[in-house]
Amino acid sequence: MDKKVIYQRLGILLAYPLAYAYVRLLLHFSNDFILWVQVGHGGFRFNYAYPIFALLFIIVNEIVRRGRRGASEKIDYKTVYWYAVTFLAGLTATIGEGHDFHGLEEVSVLGMHLSAVYSVLVSNNILLGGKTSGFIPADLIHGFYVKSFAGFPNFITDWKCFGKPKAEEGESAAPAQKKHILGAIVFVMIMGVLMIISVALMSSIDEDIRYFFENFTNILDDYLGHLRIDEIFARCVFAIPVCFYLYGLMSRSAKSDGAREKRVASWLLRVRGKGKTVSATLVYIAAGIFVVAYILFFVKRLTYMLGGFAGDVPDGMLVSRYAQEGFWQMVGIAAVNLCVYLAIILLGRSDSDGKFSLPAKILVTILMVETIAFAVIAMSKIGLYYSIYGYTPKRILAMWATMSLTFAAVLTILTVHQGKPHFRAGVIFTSASYIAICILSAVLVAIGA
Repeated sequence: MDKKVIYQRLGILLAYPLAYAYVRLLLHFSNDFILWVQVGHGGFRFNYAYPIFALLFIIVNEIVRRGRRGASEKIDYKTVYWYAVTFLAGLTATIGEGHDFHGLEEVSVLGMHLSAVYSVLVSNNILLGGKTSGFIPADLIHGFYVKSFAGFPNFITDWKCFGKPKAEEGESAAPAQKKHILGAIVFVMIMGVLMIISVALMSSIDEDIRYFFENFTNILDDYLGHLRIDEIFARCVFAIPVCFYLYGLMSRSAKSDGAREKRVASWLLRVRGKGKTVSATLVYIAAGIFVVAYILFFVKRLTYMLGGFAGDVPDGMLVSRYAQEGFWQMVGIAAVNLCVYLAIILLGRSDSDGKFSLPAKILVTILMVETIAFAVIAMSKIGLYYSIYGYTPKRILAMWATMSLTFAAVLTILTVHQGKPHFRAGVIFTSASYIAICILSAVLVAIGA
């Protein structure tokens, strides 16, 4: 049998077990999958449900992809990267201790879902921009909604691969061998009975074998006694639409030749071009207001904000209050400034074919430098808090957020002056740095930092 057909059949057969695994592992909130890993005098808790599902998802997607695109399809380095991010996001989802780790867990689980869907698109080379680009929000919408829901019927239509293979033109179909299914079932039943008899005889001779099977049967009885049939039935039913969703995403993506994605990308570019209706003068005035407002703010509050670098806290103020006061507001301002830049490139006439005019370059550069200043000052505040009160996962997550915003501002400056987008570098840095920060968190938890 052709390997491609084997992959097609295997992909369909594994779709429902994968969906049931999703329902069982990710939507069953209990301690069934929690392990405590001891490291020296400390340790950390580890939820192995997330990495197991991530690994299963990767395997099934590769099987479906090879079944639709050819058994010899290779994995390129981009696909390997996003598979790794998917698995590592799941691996780091709940490495921690206590309720304070839930911030990282929620972000990691979200990241695992985003990376999983994105890896399907990357593995089939159907990104709207041809590669990771500013179209990534549209890519994710395309994967989460368009491919998956439009692919619902695929789980039904793809079963045709179990039919008899069609003979190629000019060849006569070989006579199909009759399948004696009933005989196979009887044979397996006979072998099972004989195996039970054989094991029983061996158990009567060897005490270790008897002891092993007695323990095994006791464990099995205990497991079956605690089964909740109602829960199992509910999971089986809910896994049906999940199966259609997951397989639809994988199958429809694997069947796509990328032509539709190119048309969508062209349409989005035309829409973006038609949306650039705001005059350059108005853009300069609006950006200039932001720039001047931040300069006045820095002049007024510079001494107070720089206290985090020197550890100089105003008299009568607790360090905890100083460190927290204004932190998230400054992070928010940095995020707003990046949105200002996006509004300029989407709606303003200040650039042409990716080339910014000189006034736009100056204003955007100053705005991004101010963004970096806000992010660095926010980092100094959380650093001061960390140096006094110690590590928590949420604090290190806050540091990662400020670091990512700083990197985004730097890439924006490079984009404006070079006329070449660096969105891909930003996405790679954000995903890789988050995985690294989660691993660091696990290490700090393990050593009791």
